Formats: sequence, C-alpha cells, structure tokens
Amino acid sequence: MTTGIALVLGLALAQQPVASAVSTSSKSKFISSLVSVAQSTQRKFGVPASVLIAQAIEASTWGTSTVASKAKNYFDTRCSATMTASQFAKLADAQVGKPYVLGAETLVSQPSPSKFDCSELVQWLFGRSGNSITDLAASQYKVTKKVTGSPRVGDLVFLRNNPARSNGIGHVAILTKKLSHGDWRIIEARGRADGVVRSTLSYWKKRSYYAGLRRLTSFALSNGDSVKASGAGIYKSGCLKIGSTSYSKFSSKTNSFYGNAAAITSDSAYASARKVMASIPRFVDAIAKVVRPTDASGYARTLKGLISTYKLTDYDVVTIKRVLVSGDSGYRVAALQYLLKAAGHSIRITGKYDSGTRSAVKKFQKARKLDPDGQAGARTLSALFTKLSAGTSGSRSSALNALLGGLGYRTTSGSGFGSATVSSLKAFQAVAGRSARDSVDSNTWAALFMALDTTQPRITGAAKVGQTVTVGAGSWTPGSVSLSYQWYRGKTAISGAHSTRYAVQAGDAGAKLSVTVTGLLTGYTLTARTSATTATVATASFQKAPAPTISGTAKVGRTLKANAGTWSPSGVTRTYQWYRGSTRIKGATTSTYKLTKASKGHRMTVRVTGRKSGYTTLSKTSPATRPVTMP
Repeated sequence: MTTGIALVLGLALAQQPVASAVSTSSKSKFISSLVSVAQSTQRKFGVPASVLIAQAIEASTWGTSTVASKAKNYFDTRCSATMTASQFAKLADAQVGKPYVLGAETLVSQPSPSKFDCSELVQWLFGRSGNSITDLAASQYKVTKKVTGSPRVGDLVFLRNNPARSNGIGHVAILTKKLSHGDWRIIEARGRADGVVRSTLSYWKKRSYYAGLRRLTSFALSNGDSVKASGAGIYKSGCLKIGSTSYSKFSSKTNSFYGNAAAITSDSAYASARKVMASIPRFVDAIAKVVRPTDASGYARTLKGLISTYKLTDYDVVTIKRVLVSGDSGYRVAALQYLLKAAGHSIRITGKYDSGTRSAVKKFQKARKLDPDGQAGARTLSALFTKLSAGTSGSRSSALNALLGGLGYRTTSGSGFGSATVSSLKAFQAVAGRSARDSVDSNTWAALFMALDTTQPRITGAAKVGQTVTVGAGSWTPGSVSLSYQWYRGKTAISGAHSTRYAVQAGDAGAKLSVTVTGLLTGYTLTARTSATTATVATASFQKAPAPTISGTAKVGRTLKANAGTWSPSGVTRTYQWYRGSTRIKGATTSTYKLTKASKGHRMTVRVTGRKSGYTTLSKTSPATRPVTMP
C-alpha cells in the first residue's frame, strides 16, 4: 500500500491536529491553494481534482499535519520505489548502445530516451526507479557519501578530470548487478566514441583517475530495501521517518499530488478503482479499500462528505475529446449551431454539419485566432462556452435544451431556460458528479458534450405482482460502456434492485415501475437514461384458493367447524363469516360456530375471505349444510 493514514499505521496522535481546530477561513485558503495543482494533476493523470483535494484535506488535516509540513507530503504517501533491483538492472542494460551527447537533457517521464551523457544517464535511471538525484557528475559526487561496506545496486563510481585536482569530478557511472565471479557490472555513458556501454567495477578501479565508490543514502529499490514498488516513487526526493513510519519526502506540493495520482493510475492495488474513475462515488469507494482497508466505509464517507460540503466537484476538469466534423449530425451539432448563432454568426439550425456550419466555424476560429480548420474540437467548443443562468432565453438556452433533450431530459419549450430545463440540468449535474445548480459553466458545457450516446431503455413483461419484468438497456456508445441498473417504484429507488430483471413484489402494487441505466466509460461523462414507466402494477391472483367445507352435525347446540383448506402462496390472512341461509350472522366471524335455536330449519354456510398484500382479495363460500334440526 503506497498511501495510507498515519493514525492507522502508528503515527503519534499528537502529530495529527484536530480538524475542528482549523478555522473556516483557513480551510477556504487551503482549498484555494490546492485547486491549481489538483487540476494540473487531473490533466496529467485523469484522477478527479475533487477526490485529490478531499484526500489531501483528510490526510494532512487541512495542511497542518507533521508529514505535510516537514515532507510536503499531503497524502501520507509511504516511501516507495518503482522497481526491483533486477528490473533496475534490466532497464539500465536496455540503454546500452545509445549515443553519448554532451549536455543531453532527458525527462524522467520519457520511457526510452535516444541519447545521454554520463550524469544524465544516472539521473534518468534514478528517476525511473523512484529515486531523485541532481544532475552533473560533480554535483552527484557532493550529494553522495563514500561506501564503507559492500557495494550494492545503485552505488555510483566517479572519475576525476585530472588526478592533480582532488575535487575535479568529471565522470560518473552506476552499479547495476553483481556478477557470478564476484565483480560488479557497471553501466556508463562513456563518451562520443563508445556511447552507453557495460563495464565492471574492477575495470574502473584500475583507472588512474578513479575517485571512489559513493552512495546516495536515500536510494531505495523495492523488496530488498524494505519499501514497496509504486508509481509514486518517481516523484519523491527522499524519505523522512516520523515515528516508526517512513514517508516519501517531496520537493513541492505538485510532486506530492503527482506521486499520489501516479500510484492510483499505475499501482496494481488500484486496478479496480481505475475502472470506475468516471463515477466519483464508486471511485471513492474503490480507493478507500486501498488507502484504509480496515475502515474503508468510514474513509469513503469522509471523502464524500468533504466533496459535498465544499462542492469540490466544481474544480474537476472536463476534457473535451470529441471533434465535430463535416458529415456529423445530431443534437450536439444542433447545439454547436445554436452556440455559433449566439456568437453572432448567421447559420441555419439543421442538426447537420453541412457546408454552412463549417463556414461559420471557420469564421469563428479566425475571429478567435484559432486554427481555421472548420472542425469543432476542444479549443473551438471551449471558446464558444459562456456562463448561462436560469431565466434567460435565446440561442445559448436553445443549445442547452438541445443537449439535455438529446440525453432524454425534459426541457422548457422554445428557447427558454425555465423550470423544466433547470430541473433536468440539476438531474444531469447530479449524475455527472457536479454540484447541482441552476447555471451552466464551461465545465458543465463540456460535460454535456462529453456525455455518452444512448437510446432510451425499454421495459418488457407484465407489470403484475409475481411476474418478472426485464429491461433492454438500449444502445450505448462509444466503445465498451459499463452499465449499471436501478429500478424505481414511483420515485423511490428499490433497494437491491440492480439487475436487468426484476421480480415484481407485493409492495409494488398500485405503483408504476421504471429503471435508470447508468453508463460509465473512462474519459466520458457518467451518463444516465431512464425508461418510460410501466402501467400501474396490477395485483396478482391467488394460485390456490379452495372453497371451504363445514364439518360437524347440523343440530341445535352442536358446533360447526369451517375448514378453509390450503391457500397459496403462503402468508394469506383468512377471515370468516357464517350465514344462516342468506342472512349474515352478526359476530359469527371465527372458524367455528355453535348452532342456536334461531338456526333451526336453516341451511348453514361459511364464507372465507383471503387477503395478502399485492394480491386481489378473494372470498370463497362453502356448500350449505342440511337444514338444522333440534336434538
């Protein structure tokens, strides 16, 4: 586990300040200080800014924890590496044969650089393994210490430029593997004539300018160095032990956020979380199982509470991947046309990306100094987005109505942003994981354009208690969309009803059923579509309801007994009513009846009535007895 909560892993309680001691203004300032870096992290890794901010608040107690203040570590990220010693050796070996270029610069994020100089090779290998070291051989010499014991993977060997200058370090190489005969393999970017080559420690020691074997004390690889492999390791600058726990130390807040996001997007422990990243509630539940396995539900509740209370989803970045081009059609094209019209361009609203639409797009792009390619991609669409508030009307409101209508929502007729549109907008925002409000900002526009394409689900089967109804999800694109289901009784979600099939229950009688299908696909807006309602759920008929029989002698003073028989399904409540001929006997409502003189000469019957929730009430009458006689 690369992230976690200090309290769980033994950090002293005194080192975690109490959240209630942090003032409201300090909390607001802390959130503001995180927004930019969280959004930058989301753009780089895809992890929602809202979740990152909530995690940082929780782990660092609003930035006041010891780990945050001493290590710039806002997620309690444990000290980690990104690879084992054998993986490190294999990575170094893979660079052999590449050219040497003095002053070559290589990003750690680059998986396979084309050239190196000596110190850049060392810096790149360190960075890829989750370690950090400065550039330039002389500087690397200064930040390392002389090895007094046995060599190990990651140790550095140095050469001086001139033996007469003790501090004139001019070359560096790295130990990568202990060989079978006891020597050590070294990888070095030797020079223009050789490029990156293999050599050995014994070879280096024989060279007249050999300056010794040195070690960066913070260098760590997984397993052998008692740290676990994690994508977070690339961004740490070292380790810091607080109490009994070793935490990653970061050089900046940005690297702390990058480290946390790198772990989420690359570590195997988060594999399940990555699949549901488009749904913030499900994503939070999934990461909670990794970060706080002993109290996942409590941790998830905390993050969700922070996200809701401080409206953190307002900071989530929505990336537009769609590009509308000539030949496209549909509600998005209609919305584009309305937005162009609102921007002052003469255009017909056809829902088809025709020559007129392409011309209008090019004119808009030229006016905004964008590449006039006639295609409506992220930059063009973003330039068309302006804030829109409820109560307005016009082409922008029409664009909003077109987008919501295309997703199956009811909207205000015409070009108005009225109550129907407001209600549907809030419903969309709630599903999409944004704060529900009666206005549209740039991110909400982008979320609407990035919604999944879907048709309305359809319910088949008899809406009757005891029967099973089935939903067809409709079509969902693009790609392989993950679907989930929620059945409703009227407006109430039915607990546990999350399948494509639903057995109609007694409690559904008199109500109408519907089902909402939610589609999830990484990179797209979480999208929901609701079916039409069924007919009012009808009650069921009893499967078995026999006519009752009467036992006993029909004589005054004797007792008759009603035998109701077996009714099904089980759980039927039965009541009784005795009759003297066709006359109901007042108070005779039990399964037995003692005959009185008033019954003389009459035939007796009993009516049994069965009742069960969700079933049609049914009465059955017994055959009549012989006329009642005197004893």
